[in-house]
Amino acid sequence: MKYGALLSIVLAICVVVVVGLVVKVLRLESALQQLSENNQRSTAALQDTVKLARADVAGLKDATPGLGEYMTTIQLHAGKLWYAVNAANWDLANYELDELKETMEAAKTLNAEKNGVKISNVLDAVLQSQIAQLGEAIKLKGKAEFQRAYDATLSACNGCHGEAGVKFIQIVRPSAPPVTNQRWESEAK
Repeated sequence: MKYGALLSIVLAICVVVVVGLVVKVLRLESALQQLSENNQRSTAALQDTVKLARADVAGLKDATPGLGEYMTTIQLHAGKLWYAVNAANWDLANYELDELKETMEAAKTLNAEKNGVKISNVLDAVLQSQIAQLGEAIKLKGKAEFQRAYDATLSACNGCHGEAGVKFIQIVRPSAPPVTNQRWESEAK
């Protein structure tokens, strides 16, 4: 009888342990399901964020100026630079030269290639040679030196246009101010 009672107690303990384990497994299963649902929601939210980020990047790409827009801006600043120097407005000439450099640097970031010509490399070479010569001429306030450097710059631009397959784009010295609402002469001090 003692053996039967002991067996009953052990069996009861085993039943309690099994029931406890079943309850624990059910709780863990519920927690795992909850974690899985949370993970799915987080993954869906992350995928939505990635889609929005991709759309934003695509929008920014569309809003970023292309090489043509940069070249038009370069042409505008080059024209303004010409008239500033011809009016001996050296402060304005320095400003326009800086704007010209800034635009060329921005255009370099496009890493554009046309007809096998890496435009960034050409812009870098022009910045280091012809644009540097323009800066030196402005610093010395030498109109003749400036005109030589300006013509060399135009020649470099036109050479690149030819190599890049757009030789029909020929830049020349301006014959009229690029804008009519700017004073080229410096104010008397």
